[in-house]
Amino acid sequence: MPLNELPCNGMTRLDVAPRSYRRQCHLITWDFLLVLFLTPLGAQSYSMAELPGCWTHCAGNFSGIEKIPGMGCRLYQVCFQGKVKHRVACGEGLLYNIDTGYCDYTWLVDCTEPTCPPTLSPSESPTESPSDSPTASPTKRPTMSPTENPTDSPSYTPTMSPTASEFAMPIIRKSQSLIEDYVLISYTSSGIAYPSIKYTFQNLVAALNRMAIQGFGADFQFFLGNEDKVKYIHGLVNLAAFLANAMVESIQYDSCDELNWQSVAGRYAISNSCGQEGRSYQNEECGELYSCPVDTEMKITAVDSSNAVRAPPPFTCKPGVGEGYYSGYWDTTTGIEIIDTPYSSTTGRTDVEGCCWWGRGALLTRNVCNIGKINYYLGKKAAQDGRTSIYPNVDFCEYPEATCSSESSAEMIWTVALFEWADRVQRYEHNKWKYDEQLIEFVDGGFTDDSFIMSVNRILSNGCHEAGCSTIEVRLADQRKENFYLIINDIFDVKTLKATPKPSLQEVENAPPAPLPTPIASPIPITIPGNRPSLIPHVGMSSYSGGEATYEPTYNATLYLLEENSAPVQSVFAFYSIVTLYIFICLLSL
Repeated sequence: MPLNELPCNGMTRLDVAPRSYRRQCHLITWDFLLVLFLTPLGAQSYSMAELPGCWTHCAGNFSGIEKIPGMGCRLYQVCFQGKVKHRVACGEGLLYNIDTGYCDYTWLVDCTEPTCPPTLSPSESPTESPSDSPTASPTKRPTMSPTENPTDSPSYTPTMSPTASEFAMPIIRKSQSLIEDYVLISYTSSGIAYPSIKYTFQNLVAALNRMAIQGFGADFQFFLGNEDKVKYIHGLVNLAAFLANAMVESIQYDSCDELNWQSVAGRYAISNSCGQEGRSYQNEECGELYSCPVDTEMKITAVDSSNAVRAPPPFTCKPGVGEGYYSGYWDTTTGIEIIDTPYSSTTGRTDVEGCCWWGRGALLTRNVCNIGKINYYLGKKAAQDGRTSIYPNVDFCEYPEATCSSESSAEMIWTVALFEWADRVQRYEHNKWKYDEQLIEFVDGGFTDDSFIMSVNRILSNGCHEAGCSTIEVRLADQRKENFYLIINDIFDVKTLKATPKPSLQEVENAPPAPLPTPIASPIPITIPGNRPSLIPHVGMSSYSGGEATYEPTYNATLYLLEENSAPVQSVFAFYSIVTLYIFICLLSL
């Protein structure tokens, strides 16, 4: 890579980056050097996934703010009744001050990291063993209505033990560490990465077991090809396309609910809950059999909202139209909600009556049609008709927020999304274009035809596959594509699987763990536009600014710590040389 193309804080070229970002690169680099040179060689550095084993998130039903150990007091989280609500990173040059409860100058903060208690000798029997690893529970926040949320658990017990003819699932399980490190990653408002709280590998596997292997009572299911020596490759590609889109829609924000992201001149219409990008979710029907009826008396407030500074509040719906019921807008310049003002969304709505059908789950399943199908196939409607139902006591039409706030939400956010993919993407065909045929053609053609994943993205977002088939552009289409190739090439390595004899279940299960990625030597992951991404977490996030659909990148200021160094001493000196060269380039850019 040419030296002048080394990325700096999310910018592609130093020589075209704004001077403020060049300066930020300089500061971040010195922070990086402090960590690098003050940490003895071979010393253990904690990443977000390697917190002290004795530490537990929001222990003891705690409500309040606590700093996260192993991150140098730079990251803290807000707890509510023992659950993590969201995580926040302090700005550059600031650390979290536990005494004052806010981010403060570094010289005013006593950053003392918690340590584990000494291990008792064999003759002493501890009354309670510390947990092996912290458990991040899915975020749950109280909603306004209904007063009683569904408390239904799945009516099945997922069978997790592999069968003799499994091919896809063993590979997925062997890729757990890579999936957790590079797919199930969320970001704070300042771009610091952390393992997703809501979207976990265990719940993904449980949902796949039900939706792709056991089935859910319909004549279709999520395609994984688990028991076929040839089709399992197609199944892994299908799963990769699904995850690539989920990473953009929800995982990177660690959110179950659709966020209010469409703005005009810094104003976010509260009525965006009725539909964004000119859509009206309550009017997107698909016949009486499937569509949920619109209840204008329904009152719901979303569980999740953005963790960005001065971000708009969570979506809501409530009855009332006209003067006295104007929903108003959120002003990001002041961080104040302006109510009782006839400020309209792009669809012309100035109220939120009947607007309870925003997106939810890993793919943000939205509108009365898709949510109605969830109820018809997976929810109470299926049980009422005497058909197999995963959630027989959950009426998604009466309470669509059940996906995010019921007791089964941890797995439901995956099952709902897998269903939508199986229904809307896998069964899609228009003229001579059929998804299953195009999937086979992509695999047989060597996994290089970009038109496949771009068409799939359009199907999910717009309901059509051809370029220009909709006036609405696919948000972050390039990021979805990069995620897709990251998963098929660097995580599942489908080219190698296709070129080698099909492994038996015993060979896959007994194979050594997949190698972890090489420690990242740069504080900012390097991505070369136009090339397939390497195995580095995707950190670019964008926000829609409204009007003419202009996307503005959010620059990442992540400080990545090195893992424990086990390479020869020669590689250490080479690494330091690269870092020194990188610092020299940043200094030249000032």
